[in-house]
Amino acid sequence: MTLSTGQRLLLPVRQYYVQTDSRIPGQAYRMCFSSTCAMAVKYLRPDALKGSNADDTYLHTLRRYGDTTSAQAQIQACADYGVIARYSTTGDRALLEAELKAGYPVGTGFLHHGPSSAPHGGGHWILAVGFEPGAGIFNDPYGELDTINGGYVRVGSGGHNVVYSWRHWLPRWEVEGPGSGWLMTFRRSDGLPPVA
Repeated sequence: MTLSTGQRLLLPVRQYYVQTDSRIPGQAYRMCFSSTCAMAVKYLRPDALKGSNADDTYLHTLRRYGDTTSAQAQIQACADYGVIARYSTTGDRALLEAELKAGYPVGTGFLHHGPSSAPHGGGHWILAVGFEPGAGIFNDPYGELDTINGGYVRVGSGGHNVVYSWRHWLPRWEVEGPGSGWLMTFRRSDGLPPVA
């Protein structure tokens, strides 16, 4: 973990999974939640998933419990890898930063279509891995988001440790007002801290 002058923090989440390279038919453009959770699992349990495309392995596990869009299926799949995942719809920036300061990445679900002043769409999941003054730092499995206008400026690349301004990202996350962000927190089931 890095915490220096200016309050920049970046967790050493080295594994970045790109969802668009999935080899599972029909899943590449809809498995952001699974790719996000797989990155968290890999960070907390480095030996749990192997290979650069191991989010596919994770997705195979998850599909025993339900669809990639199901929070409950994600919780059960994470448990299979020795990770306790908790889903909530009451996230805010303070909670996000507290989790990161404690050494844990956070899955976040937000709206990625339309301008930040009026976001819409079915939603997208990314992994918060740090923050700096005025912005969050994320592993975005789809690529690089245009936080101002919506949509993606790069698909399949550019999403590793990408910086999204709080000004334009938070309204996409806390759509129903302060403290309404969708999130998934993660802990090792043995209670030990991250080994990364």
